[in-house]
Amino acid sequence: MNPEIRDLRSIERYVVVERLLGSFGAVAISVIDIAEQGAQVEHPQPLRLASRARLWFKRGEVAGSVHALVIWSRLSQTPNNEGKLLYRSGLRVDEPGDGLASSIQALADHNVIRRDTESLERKRRKFIEREHEKSVKPTVKMIRTEDVPADQALLVQHARERLLADPDEARKWYNRARYAIVESASPIAAEIRGREDVLAVWEYLERSVPLSTIVRLFDKRG
Repeated sequence: MNPEIRDLRSIERYVVVERLLGSFGAVAISVIDIAEQGAQVEHPQPLRLASRARLWFKRGEVAGSVHALVIWSRLSQTPNNEGKLLYRSGLRVDEPGDGLASSIQALADHNVIRRDTESLERKRRKFIEREHEKSVKPTVKMIRTEDVPADQALLVQHARERLLADPDEARKWYNRARYAIVESASPIAAEIRGREDVLAVWEYLERSVPLSTIVRLFDKRG
């Protein structure tokens, strides 16, 4: 199997080649990869989901500072060189502007970061792994009845408000979600597939919140 995986990202993502240190609020972080719309960071202290703070980093004369939102966070399964388990978190840039873009370009010019040219291969491997898992075990649908966690509700609310204010951006995230569903052959109900607003928020949050949860929150708010 050699599926054709296309990349719909309109903004380049860069991986860090030389160590790039900074902070998110009061927490010291190390940047793993970065794009104009967000970054993946590593840090010793936990970050609360849906928390907002200023993301700051500096390397030589190049610095960047922008407000961001935590959309996912998890503890690493393998220790670092010092035997410590660190957290990795995904941050979504919370404000428009060209400041971060110019900082990214300057870091690239100084060879601190490089374009992530391996992302398509990673997507291809994940696609093959998902297809294999679906072929060897049945799909079990779990229905969650508990209340939606407050941090997830806050994330969905933030994403919904932002996308409602920018229809073009909402359409972009919906198109990415629709493509991802087709590529992965995910068993998503037809009534959800037709809800552009739900799918746009789901993709904007990097699928960190279950679709069923987003639907419940949308239907609750109306």
